[in-house]
Amino acid sequence: MGYVLYISATMFILPLISIGIEFCYRSSQNRLLDLTWKWFIFWAIGIRLFSAGINQIANPAFTAGILQLNDSAHLIIRELGFANLLMGTLACLSLFVPAFRSAATLGGLYLGMAGILHVVRGSDHVNLKESIALISDLWAFLIVVAYYLDFFLLRYRS
Repeated sequence: MGYVLYISATMFILPLISIGIEFCYRSSQNRLLDLTWKWFIFWAIGIRLFSAGINQIANPAFTAGILQLNDSAHLIIRELGFANLLMGTLACLSLFVPAFRSAATLGGLYLGMAGILHVVRGSDHVNLKESIALISDLWAFLIVVAYYLDFFLLRYRS
């Protein structure tokens, strides 16, 4: 249950609260979409990948359990953890350095590809935690797609 709450918080609840607070109290002059990308990239990609990376480095058995892998996968899961940690750090830094935001979407693209791999595995091999990971991975990918649509189509349309 804790995993579901954590994923829900980073993917929906905390970004929406952050957007609402900043929009109402700090910078209502900013475009709402700019605040949306800022906070969803920070929480849904940055914090999610950063914390996943820390967990995979410190406790590879958790990820191995989700993916139904044996102990021989722990080394590869730790290496995956370092990649997640670095992509998550970039997305977290994008909160303070907006110029990093486009590069930070790499983490969302990565999550989208991971989501597709979960789908390819098929429902016979997917447990509840992997299903939650699949949904959140594809959600992060949709955030990135929407970010690019806004950035390239809406903003630079003229």
